[in-house]
Amino acid sequence: MNTPATDWSQSGRGRRHPVTAWTYSAGSKPATLDVDLESGDVSIVTADEHLHLLAPDGSRRCEPLANCTGPAMDWADTAIGGVVQLGPRRAGWVDQQGVTHWVVDCHNDILDVATSPFGNAIAISFSDRQNVILDNNQQPIGEFTSIRPLKYLRLVPRRPVVVGSADTGVLSSHSITGDDRWSQQIWTNVGGMDINGNGRTILLAAYNHGIQRFNNRGRSQGFYDIGGTAHITSVSYIGTIIATATMEERFVLIDRDGSILWQATLPEPVTAMRCGPFGEHVVLGFSSGLIQCLRWAPWSTNRPSSPEDSEA
Repeated sequence: MNTPATDWSQSGRGRRHPVTAWTYSAGSKPATLDVDLESGDVSIVTADEHLHLLAPDGSRRCEPLANCTGPAMDWADTAIGGVVQLGPRRAGWVDQQGVTHWVVDCHNDILDVATSPFGNAIAISFSDRQNVILDNNQQPIGEFTSIRPLKYLRLVPRRPVVVGSADTGVLSSHSITGDDRWSQQIWTNVGGMDINGNGRTILLAAYNHGIQRFNNRGRSQGFYDIGGTAHITSVSYIGTIIATATMEERFVLIDRDGSILWQATLPEPVTAMRCGPFGEHVVLGFSSGLIQCLRWAPWSTNRPSSPEDSEA
């Protein structure tokens, strides 16, 4: 197989052509990856249960750490580490140097984990529909029972709010103390979820139904039709750039209005993906274990505010 980094992106089409900033071989299929918004560090959990910690240039910070089962993992935004699933019912905090600072054993199988930017709140969802929020001493500060098990979980960076989605049936939001905020019935299967920094844009990769968009009150804002079966999506922190991959092995970069900025045919399936904070780069994890960072010149963010931007 040709190396994706040396060929596929060169045949893409769009307003601006990206360059390959770096590549890294993880040696196993990425289950999930995340980008530290402050430092630019990249963390990757692979199918062979290793955690790879990379510097912003794609170089290793340390040797891959074993016994990180994943796929649940969420890296903080302030260069302090992140919460990682260490077993079916175990999660722990790992710093940038690969040192585990604490571990919690849980009552049931973990579905997903999430952290606040400073690591002072950790959310965990379980297969029995229970969900818990812990403080930085691993003490419960909130809990709630969801209508369905929440396969995807996020703590909104700029608000004390948890957003979660089942793989079908429900999208919901709670305060970090567990109080119900809203619940939205969804009628599609979900392959992935992401939110922007203020939580006013919530995206669901809804397969044949495109990228479903909701605001911070759970109201549907329609969908982006990208012409394929969307199974993974990521939105920039400021909410203006959205990256998506389809099961037909197509990569699409769009702006908030749905205009295609750049698109290309992928050489193999993408299993993990994350936008940089301004959409200026996207880190892609391919099924072969190759990790690639594509970088664009900065996109203009001068656009009128929509009514939802002013909603509390």
